[in-house]
Amino acid sequence: MIDILLSLFFFIATIAGLATSFMVLFSKKNYSKSFFLGMFLLSLAVVSIYNFYLSANMFKEFPDLFTITKSFIFLAAPCSFLYVRNILSPNNKSKKYDWVHFIPFGIYFILTLFVYIGSFTNFKIVAAIESIIKNPFSILTLTIWLFYVFFQTMLILNYDLKKFKGNQFHRSKVINWIRVYNLMILFLFSALFVHHFLLRKIDVVDISCYFLISTVLFFTVGWLYFRPQIFHDEEEAFDFVSDNTVLIKSKEVKNSLPITHELTVDKKEDYLLKLDYVLNAQKLFLKKDFVIRDLSDETGISVHLLSNLINSEFGLHFQDYVNLKRIEYFKDKINDPEWKDLSLEGMAWGSGFKSRTTCFRAFIKHTGKSPSEYFKTIRINPDRTSAYYFK
Repeated sequence: MIDILLSLFFFIATIAGLATSFMVLFSKKNYSKSFFLGMFLLSLAVVSIYNFYLSANMFKEFPDLFTITKSFIFLAAPCSFLYVRNILSPNNKSKKYDWVHFIPFGIYFILTLFVYIGSFTNFKIVAAIESIIKNPFSILTLTIWLFYVFFQTMLILNYDLKKFKGNQFHRSKVINWIRVYNLMILFLFSALFVHHFLLRKIDVVDISCYFLISTVLFFTVGWLYFRPQIFHDEEEAFDFVSDNTVLIKSKEVKNSLPITHELTVDKKEDYLLKLDYVLNAQKLFLKKDFVIRDLSDETGISVHLLSNLINSEFGLHFQDYVNLKRIEYFKDKINDPEWKDLSLEGMAWGSGFKSRTTCFRAFIKHTGKSPSEYFKTIRINPDRTSAYYFK
């Protein structure tokens, strides 16, 4: 019964790990800095295939081709280190030598493949190599992996959050995740090292080592599943309003609107920072069909609390709040070279408005001017597109 549950555990780890790693590696969202995280997850997922092979082989014979997958364990430590380094030090000069980290994996993979192909022959050299690479866990390899974890830990300890001038809220969330992630990796490779060092059973395959690996995979996948915004590449958020031509209702009206009385001051500030990052940095308001449910899904804040928060803090309903963001974007882009040949209608569409009518009403409501009048006040050369004014 235990063997069946263990096989099921490894099988689920494989499916979840592959799905999540593919999402990170190929998602259309901004996961570029998390490429090595995707590779880390992929390596553990492929190793889980080998884990499943070991446990399920007790019931039924599986093809020995599955043994090739165990070589992917050599990707885990370097990919983990490179992920943390790219997050904390994206401009590191040593990036051009990243390929060196994958040499051990390449060597072990080729040897494993050679042994599998050579298993159909009786060459002695094949048997010799097989005995050497039978167990990827050796004192040498585990020591090297611990060195990776050591330098990964040093990167985190020496990182100064004050040097970062972008979105501090999102950055602190990422740093907190990196710390938890590092402790998890430190525990994994330390446990493997101590376990192997004490037992010294080099020729014996120990399922507990692979169980540890799949457990770490589940932990990382679970975190990404429930907190996907942690892994987004951060972008510089822009100020909410910096032009006095846009009229925002004063916070004095708060008392006449529903307030988020159930939230503490710290929690409310936390939600406001999250709202600012998710909406502004990702520019979700550019979606034509953007609704409050989309914002709720991205922030993890309930629709009720979001509506209440926007009403109490900005004196605006959700749709007005989003339209105000679109107007600000319109203002920021109006003198952009990319927009120089666009009509006002094209600019409205590019700012997230569904139609010229929606744009016209929003401008009148929030600026007191029509789009064409507003256009004249802030466009450097307004005469160039005078033929495209809204009527």
